[in-house]
Parts: sequence; C-alpha cells; structure tokens
Amino acid sequence: MRRSTERGFTLLEVLITVAIFAMIYVLAVEFLNRALANRDMLSEGATELEDMQRAVTYLTLDFEQMIARPVRDPYGDPQPAIFGRDDYVEFTRLGWANPFQLRRRSEMQRVIYALEGDKLYRRYWPVLDTNVATEYQQDVLLDKVERFRVRYLDQAQDGRWDWLEFWPEPAMMNTPVWTQRLPKSVEVEIELESGERLHRFFRTVVNPWAA
Repeated sequence: MRRSTERGFTLLEVLITVAIFAMIYVLAVEFLNRALANRDMLSEGATELEDMQRAVTYLTLDFEQMIARPVRDPYGDPQPAIFGRDDYVEFTRLGWANPFQLRRRSEMQRVIYALEGDKLYRRYWPVLDTNVATEYQQDVLLDKVERFRVRYLDQAQDGRWDWLEFWPEPAMMNTPVWTQRLPKSVEVEIELESGERLHRFFRTVVNPWAA
C-alpha cells in the first residue's frame, strides 16, 4: 500500500500566516486613520483660510468706504462718525448696495466690529439713526480669535503722528460730531488661536465739515 505524500499546514505555519495578516490589517487601519486625520486637517485649514478671506473682504469693503456721517442713538443723542477703542469700533460706511432702489433705505450703513469671548462679530443696523425698537443684525465674522486690536492714527497740533487706542481723542469731546475729524488711518490686527494673523491698514477720507 502506497503512503500519500499530501499533508496539511502545521500549527506553526497557520500561526505565522495569521500573524502576517494581522500585521497587514494593523498597518492598513493605521494608514486609513492617518489619511482621515490628514483629510480633516486639510478641511479645517481650508475652512479657516476661507473664513480669513471672508473677513478681509468685509473689512476692506467697510473701512475703505468709511464716511464722516454721524448718527443719533436710540435716545436722540448725536454720536461720532467713528467711535472706538482697542477691541471695538463703530462707524458709518458708504456702499450698502440697494439695487434699483427697491428698498426705501439709505445706501449708508452703520457697522460695528466687536470681540466677545473668542468670537469676532460684525453688526449693522437697518437704518442710520436708530430708536429703542431698532434691532441690529449680526454675524460671527471669525471664530477662535485670540486677539482683536484696533488703533487710530492722528496728527497732533504740533505735527507729531500718534497711534491712539481710542477715538475720538479727549481733545475732541467738546467738538460737535458733525465737525469732528476722522483718524488719518485705522490699523486692524486679528490673531487666531491657531497662530494665523491678519494685519491691515486702512486710509480714511477727510471730513469736509471738520473745523
């Protein structure tokens, strides 16, 4: 009787095969996890870049169209064309589109940039001279903001140029708001928690009614 030469896998061979497949599975899972993590990082980076570009667009459209138009607050008191401190600025701008004059409103707009917590808000009113019933609209312009700083360039009577952290300066407090000058330039600096930084200078117009 002839003995068969066929034989099965030994236990050692089976264990080695299982170990190889297990290693391949672990490597495949690790590669997939890294690919997903990289995708999420790219997506987050793209979203942050898009938000920064959107913020630059709004800042440019608003600040470069600043106009010397004071407003009245809900109590009827006149307020300067621009009022601000180092982390807050409020001013009047031109260029609020009203195609074909379909809406009965001005093409000027009162806007605010304010940092609250880690969010930078852009607010605006539907009218320039508000009353107690007027409600503003707001959008979160940027999230996860570490710092928002605004400075105002002014020229003193002795000719010296100074960057101020508030506007109007105290010397103008007794000047009627219609004749108050605007700062020569406005500096805006935004720093995100990620380390990204936005820094811009905006020139302003001359108030033709300034004393």
